[in-house]
Amino acid sequence: MRSDRARFPVVGPVVGPVVGSVVGSVVGSVVGSTALLVLATVMGFAARTPAWTAVDTAVSDWVQSARGPWPTAVAQVLNVGFGTVMGPLLALALVAGVALSGRRRAAGRVLVVIAAGWGVSWVLKTVVARSRPPVSDALVYGLGPGSFPSGHVCLTLSIVIAVATLARHTRFHRPVLAAGLVLVAGQMLARVYLGAHYATDTLGSIVVAPAAIHVALNAYRPGLFNAPWTRWRAHDGSTGERPPGA
Repeated sequence: MRSDRARFPVVGPVVGPVVGSVVGSVVGSVVGSTALLVLATVMGFAARTPAWTAVDTAVSDWVQSARGPWPTAVAQVLNVGFGTVMGPLLALALVAGVALSGRRRAAGRVLVVIAAGWGVSWVLKTVVARSRPPVSDALVYGLGPGSFPSGHVCLTLSIVIAVATLARHTRFHRPVLAAGLVLVAGQMLARVYLGAHYATDTLGSIVVAPAAIHVALNAYRPGLFNAPWTRWRAHDGSTGERPPGA
């Protein structure tokens, strides 16, 4: 009887490098994104210091000096549209729409993107526990505790990333990216304008949301652990039987 090695001579040379490259790329990217999350958390704690808060307050005063009826109306629309009520409804509508179109795997990725990008804000709000700007300067009320990072910016950016991913490889990709950048920048400015956050909170959001999304997508990755077997089967030309012990 022929040995397993004689029957499947390419298994070792093919599967070994494939597994190594897959694991190496995933671990490397996850480590990088995790490092960004750690650095952003450190920045959040640093932002609690009086000196940093004083600079943030000066920036807020400058932004809020431009307050007027129209800017306030636009900022309030962004506040409500991506708030704790309408925001989740918008996200669920996006996930449901993609699923109903027959792209169930894409719908799963959209859900992971939004849940990770928005969810990390709630975690860091609790961990960092930075105080909000003075209520006397705010044009919004009923704000929850924790100022770093901005949940509104994290949710807005996560939805933009999800939609841009859906539009990838289509003629709408660049317009979606451009509109998304404007929307996120507008939301960042609106949070400071309304007195709901400091500028550092919004800047931290554009770091932690993509980093958390990157980690979550690498953990989710449909078919990730089937990749080595698929590569082996393509190289070997087999019809679908797995090697003994696989």
